[in-house]
Amino acid sequence: MGVFIGMLFVYRSGAIRVTPKFQRMLLAGLVGVLVLALGNMVLGFFGIDMGLRSGGPIAIIFSLVCIGLAAFSFLIDFDAADQMVRAGAPEKAAWGIALGLAVTLVWLYVEILRLLSYFQND
Repeated sequence: MGVFIGMLFVYRSGAIRVTPKFQRMLLAGLVGVLVLALGNMVLGFFGIDMGLRSGGPIAIIFSLVCIGLAAFSFLIDFDAADQMVRAGAPEKAAWGIALGLAVTLVWLYVEILRLLSYFQND
């Protein structure tokens, strides 16, 4: 929740503005993570481990990148909600924004737990 509240504060204060360039850069990052994750999965079928989820340094960096992307995704979600309110969208359209926020929050939660699991001493 801390990341959610922090990003809401960043959005409301205007410290980071959601511009088309910001959206394109975030989308490029998300596509990059998706390609790496799918590539890791496909190579895993053949016994090749890229190390993205193994707990090593590459996995830690990958998780930090995913956490950063999830955090910045909140800004996109907040901006979409703001634009819908300004446009006078009907209240029944709010579920789409709520779903986007929930998906981002779950993704962030999973990535933080995954990162913490790398430091678990078993």
